[in-house]
Amino acid sequence: MGCCSSKPNGGDSPGRRQPLVDRGRYANGHSPHGVELFDEPEDFFDCLDTLEDGGFDALGTPRESMSASPRASTSAPADFLELSPQEQVASVVKEGGVPFELCGYAWSQGRHTDRMQQLLAATKDRVAREKGVDRAVAKARARAALKNDTSSGTEDVAAQAKSLMGTLKMGQDISRFELPATFLTPFSAIQATEDILTIISGTERDIDAWRSMSDTGVGTVQRFLRIMQLYIDMESVRAEEGTSGGTRSSFPLPSMKKPINSVLGETHRVRVGEIELLAEQVSHHPPITCWELEHDGAGVRMTGNLAPKPVFHGTSVQIALRGTLMIELEATGEVYSASIPDLHIRFFGLGGSYNETVGKVRFERVDPGTTGDNRKLWADLHFKPRGSAGWKSKANRMEGCVYEASPSHKGGCGAGGGTGYGYLENFGHVDEATKLAAAKWCARPPVGATTLGDARIVMTLKGHWNDTLYADGDPSKPFWHAARRRRQMPIAQTVPLDLETESHIVWGDLIRAIVKKDWKKANAAKKRLEVAQRRLMKEIKEGRKEWHPRLFRLGAHPNRGPLAGLYTTKENVRTDPPPADPLWHELIAKEVFTDL
Repeated sequence: MGCCSSKPNGGDSPGRRQPLVDRGRYANGHSPHGVELFDEPEDFFDCLDTLEDGGFDALGTPRESMSASPRASTSAPADFLELSPQEQVASVVKEGGVPFELCGYAWSQGRHTDRMQQLLAATKDRVAREKGVDRAVAKARARAALKNDTSSGTEDVAAQAKSLMGTLKMGQDISRFELPATFLTPFSAIQATEDILTIISGTERDIDAWRSMSDTGVGTVQRFLRIMQLYIDMESVRAEEGTSGGTRSSFPLPSMKKPINSVLGETHRVRVGEIELLAEQVSHHPPITCWELEHDGAGVRMTGNLAPKPVFHGTSVQIALRGTLMIELEATGEVYSASIPDLHIRFFGLGGSYNETVGKVRFERVDPGTTGDNRKLWADLHFKPRGSAGWKSKANRMEGCVYEASPSHKGGCGAGGGTGYGYLENFGHVDEATKLAAAKWCARPPVGATTLGDARIVMTLKGHWNDTLYADGDPSKPFWHAARRRRQMPIAQTVPLDLETESHIVWGDLIRAIVKKDWKKANAAKKRLEVAQRRLMKEIKEGRKEWHPRLFRLGAHPNRGPLAGLYTTKENVRTDPPPADPLWHELIAKEVFTDL
């Protein structure tokens, strides 16, 4: 597979990282331009002390020696605000990024939120100087406008929901429906891709366990089953109440809340030790979020594409995530794919309001790599819904079946039908003839069957996907247990590609307003970005601008069946990421990075 390095833009520079601000010159924590650079200098520099290259193991856990690491002694740029945009982001990257505790809520961790606010303030200062705007005057006008705003500043979500429901129709696609900020969570859709790091870096699976997944010394079927267990781990964190191993999503969805819709061109980069997650919003309509994670130590690369489509059903919303996951193993060259189950949000029911993962998915090996074993291997999995009553006792159930067949068998590639087959709807160039010839989806074969058509049944699965799954319905044969949460969570770092398109910065004002429940300011922040994005989309639709994703490209693997239409990262994008589109700066950044 040839996974590439994950230390771009100076991240592999030797020696001690320099602080962003010279403590000698600005020891009081203020810049000469009046912009707050840090609120608690001692805490900020203590936090930076944990970002030494040698201070983490391969999975990003701080070593004990970190608490005793020396303070920075080398000189740093005298005035961050006077640096060019490229120099600003290079300085942040050189420091290692903005730290936060993995599996916690980044928007509630003071060091992360304060630091992001500092970077947002610096970006606003730069944009104001470029536009020739006096920030003090702009702030006064913005405050006056908010004071005169007669819209509601309360969070009566239930009342607003009843009003909105009266305008919606059954089966309506609500992806274009603009909701008030009171319905939003303090994170965007692209930030929620970090959940993959909960499993990769936040569980007790050590580096040897990771490497065993691509062990060429075990059989092909056994390796397939290990990768499928990883896939179930990744889905398990979405359980509303978490897993029996203590893991759960860091991006919860309270009743009647949804993530912020990511804006076209929005980016996000996170590192945990040697592991890096890179994400971009590559399309606005349909909304498509792409992410890729590289785990060099384990020789694993994962790529995900999501194109969510929320549909209104009266007392619930079904979000067809229309997602595709690709897992590549460097040691064997094998490639695995899976579709992503849907999210069902129930507003009312006998069991109260709840969210659940539901749908029929297929996990399969689409490329045998260099193994020489060309057997077809696939698994059909059913994330079962609670049912119309919504009883909690029926939550998180799963049934499944694993199949193998000869290389000449029609196999699993491109099999269609049921919810959750996102790659057929959005990313797979699979024609109808291929779908009809492929193996029919079946997670529950006849009891006692050992074959289904020409395929051999390797095992059946039954249980709860947030606790334990058993092989062949036998309680004495556990196949999968929920991954155990690590006792000490590793430190992650948000490492911006730039100080404009980074998700935490572009949505900085809105996130802060949501956390503070300042709904007037939140709606103002949301509206200005929506207006700016409409201007950009008008340029694209009317042919004056051709838009290309910055980090990802489409259709780089035409011979991978259901993965033919997948977005994957461009070459060398981690070591030498391209700059943001200049039009994004002109139409979005100049509108968004103003004071409220």
